Amino acid sequence: MKKVIVCAVFAGAIVASGANAKKAPEPTALELQALQTRDVEASKDQAFGAVMSVLQDSGYRIQAADKDTGLITGIASTKGKMTYSLWTGFGKSKKSPIVSAFIEQRTPTLSRVRLSFVMGKVKSTIYGSGAQDEEPIFDPVVYQKAFEQIDQTLFIRRGMDAPAATAASPGAPIAAAVPATK
Repeated sequence: MKKVIVCAVFAGAIVASGANAKKAPEPTALELQALQTRDVEASKDQAFGAVMSVLQDSGYRIQAADKDTGLITGIASTKGKMTYSLWTGFGKSKKSPIVSAFIEQRTPTLSRVRLSFVMGKVKSTIYGSGAQDEEPIFDPVVYQKAFEQIDQTLFIRRGMDAPAATAASPGAPIAAAVPATK
């Protein structure tokens, strides 16, 4: 009997350690900050508008935004799937990407942007919605793409805000630009 219990405990420990071995270690706080933060060459107002634009273009529904504090939160729309449990019956399970952004002014022409992406999991049954679980997203590619889109948006906005170059200077006669005919 003792051998059976010892074997069961040992097998359980192997299974538990195997599940943990597949999971990548979470980054330290400093590594996470480096992953989620970038300095951009823009004022806080410009960076705030660019982040809002990128999030909306990426399908996020903005839930709250405050330019004074620099905080933006949003959630992306997703479809749920039907589930069934013997205890609660039919229900629905849904995963939704959630983002929060913080923009702060560093200098008049430099701002720091920090993005945090998580995957929210919500389950609902006939008895109501369960608590939402969140799983942080640590994939560097997700953050890299978001910051590239923010940089592109800032570049485009700078081009749109630049004064248009005129073909002729203000005091030059217009006839000089047109060739004379015989």
